Amino acid sequence: MKSSTDTIENIENDENDEFQEDFHNIVKFPPELEASISQILQINDPLDSNDFNPIEYLNQMLPNEQALASVDVTAKKLQAKMRQLSGEIKELSRIQTDSGQRGPEEVAEAKKAIEELFDRIRQIKEKASQSETMVQEITQDIKSLDYAKKHLTISITALKRLQMLVTALDQLKVMAQMKQYKETSQLLQAVLQLSSYFKTYKSIKRIAELSSSVNTFQNDLKKQIFEDFESSFAIDGGFSSQTTLLANACLVIDIMGLDVRSQLMKWYCEKQLNDYKKIFRGNEEIASLENTSRRYAWLKRVLKNYDEKHASVFPTNWRLSEFLSIQFCEIDREDLVKTLVKNNELDVKTLLKNLQLTIEFENQLTNRFSNTDKYRSSSADNTPHNFNKTISTAFEPYLGLYIEAEDSTLSGMINSYHTETVPDEDVSSSVLQSSIDLFYFYRETLANCAKLSTRQPFYDLCNMFAKWLRVYASEVLIGRLPKEERRAITRDELKLICFIINTADYCYVTTSQLEDKLKDTIDEEYKEKINFDEERNHFLNVVATSVRALIRGIELSYEPALVAMTKLLWSNLDSVGDQSEYVTLFNRTVLSCVVGVHKDITNNRYFRTFCDKFVESFVIKFINNLIKCKPISEVGAEQMLLDVHALKTSLLEMPTMGMESPIPPPPTFIKIVNKGISKVETILKTVLTPHDPPEGLVENYILLIADKNISNFQKILDIKGLKKNEQQQLTEIFQQKILEHPKLPESSSIMSSLTSSVTSITSAPLSQFITPLPTSFPTLLNNVPLAAAERITSMTPSSFADRSGSAATKFNESFKKVLSSRNWRKKNGGSDGMKKEDNKV
Repeated sequence: MKSSTDTIENIENDENDEFQEDFHNIVKFPPELEASISQILQINDPLDSNDFNPIEYLNQMLPNEQALASVDVTAKKLQAKMRQLSGEIKELSRIQTDSGQRGPEEVAEAKKAIEELFDRIRQIKEKASQSETMVQEITQDIKSLDYAKKHLTISITALKRLQMLVTALDQLKVMAQMKQYKETSQLLQAVLQLSSYFKTYKSIKRIAELSSSVNTFQNDLKKQIFEDFESSFAIDGGFSSQTTLLANACLVIDIMGLDVRSQLMKWYCEKQLNDYKKIFRGNEEIASLENTSRRYAWLKRVLKNYDEKHASVFPTNWRLSEFLSIQFCEIDREDLVKTLVKNNELDVKTLLKNLQLTIEFENQLTNRFSNTDKYRSSSADNTPHNFNKTISTAFEPYLGLYIEAEDSTLSGMINSYHTETVPDEDVSSSVLQSSIDLFYFYRETLANCAKLSTRQPFYDLCNMFAKWLRVYASEVLIGRLPKEERRAITRDELKLICFIINTADYCYVTTSQLEDKLKDTIDEEYKEKINFDEERNHFLNVVATSVRALIRGIELSYEPALVAMTKLLWSNLDSVGDQSEYVTLFNRTVLSCVVGVHKDITNNRYFRTFCDKFVESFVIKFINNLIKCKPISEVGAEQMLLDVHALKTSLLEMPTMGMESPIPPPPTFIKIVNKGISKVETILKTVLTPHDPPEGLVENYILLIADKNISNFQKILDIKGLKKNEQQQLTEIFQQKILEHPKLPESSSIMSSLTSSVTSITSAPLSQFITPLPTSFPTLLNNVPLAAAERITSMTPSSFADRSGSAATKFNESFKKVLSSRNWRKKNGGSDGMKKEDNKV
């Protein structure tokens, strides 16, 4: 075994020496090149690796002492591998040597082949040039003949068309002189087409003279046709000559172009409208607003005359009657503007009457030219004209009178709503009738004003709507709420407040719909100005104010129960019994009020908000009422804990009061009730702690109330009814103890409720009444034992959970002191403040 080991060591030493010598002779390549070579050659043998390490390789082959047994076999394998590699190296060297000897010969052969290839390419290029020259010489004569043929064809065509133009122009002049306008139109169209062909030849004198002759003839022909129309126009509005002649003349006008046609149409309209101008501009009495209907009647007669006598003359595609109506509307609008400016006694009735007549007339014109098949066309230029607001825009600056009249009407309506009565029980409506009437009036007014104008007057109407919505919310709805009086609220007053909440909710939703309708109706430039957010906030404020009024009214109703609570002698109680009478009175009062509220409020979200705010308000009132009950003995505090549990049970039933099949209260409401009642219970548990020993009371205050406010601590002492000297001693101990708890807050939120005003709850911000209530919260409702001792040990404030273990130990020690003090009083004939049977839930 030793000899094998020596042999291996000798082999390793020899190989290391050889490896170190050859290592410096190896040519190093970049890693990327090495990787590429390995990938191409598909090297898998570790011996071929660039970073081959023989020591590591041997360690892999002989990993342990047991492998040394096969070292001889391994050595033989390595020697065989070395012989194989040596043979491969020799073979590769021989091949490389042979290749090195043949290399120059192969390069010379390649160069020679390239030279031969270049010679062949040069010869082919020379032959191609010679062929191209030969083809050009052959085709040169053919190209010359083609050019000659092309020019000859163009010349012959030009001469033929010139001959045709001259002939057609001569015939055209003859036909025009004979007033054969149908043939004239055909010849004129041919002449104009031929003339357009010679536009590029105007540099030729003869062609230029001929083109000038055509233009001169067109002007003469247009003048002749206009003279024919002028001479044929009779006094009665008809044509004295044959209508066929004039109809054919219109064909010629069509050929001359749109400009000439427009001139003839304007001449005709001016001829027709001259009588209108003489009638309605020459006499102020006839031009007054009282005769507006006569203006429209005049155009109706003219259109009727056109249909009977002139429609056969003018082509249908001219739409001359529509063009005449447009010209009339422009003139009529100008005349009405002047008439309205001069009228200093314009009233709403006259304004609306004339405006309605105008709108009806515009609609009649629109229907006349859009419902007739002959005016329908797929061409955009032939789209029927929309006559809406072509004349009625003259009345827009004066629609302020209409808006003022509607404003006055709304003012009277709002004033009548102040004395509105609540619907009877048999009426299905749950909102005030005034809100329904108001929005019905808005709908009718909106529709009427949209017919008159959708511009600035309509925008003024929107502002007027917004103004009276704000007035309705602030004066009518809020003004109907019961006055603040120190008396119990009646059932009718509760119902009225609920109806006001429903009405505000209805107005809030309908106002959004009204805003959308106004934006859809008004012109585009005014859409962004329409915004009713402020008005919606007014109605939300009505809801918030009404909920506060409900809470305030119910507070006054259960006020006798709190007064009865203060009249009990809480310091003289000997034992804890059933719930107190004031609790029964409170539950009965709240039940009668909440059932009616739940029945009358239609939006369940607002009812849940009412329940939440009512609980918060009640907790503050109850805590403040504790001060009026002082002094409170330990037994009295135990009785109050029992009463508070009964009150909590009643409060948790609020959301389902009046329901035929009650359901569990919402988790959010349970959380609010638990949070509020826990404050009351914490204060009562602190009051329940005996002041002897004094350290126990101080430590329990620090653990339960968890603040270092001396004023708050003295409030607890006042509630307990301790004497001044006892308070002084306890205060000194408290000042010393708080030094041991530097992280205590200045004042606890529990004690802040002791001095909070109830109005701080009933004046909650508006956002609390519009935010949807969450649908799920963790259930915090716990069954609270009635035994005071069990309540102290089982229910601790959240701050206690964050304290160290030593603080919890101190709390237990303090509680033991409380129990020992109670046992001492019992031995000396005192009451332990609790009967055995009262310890059962």
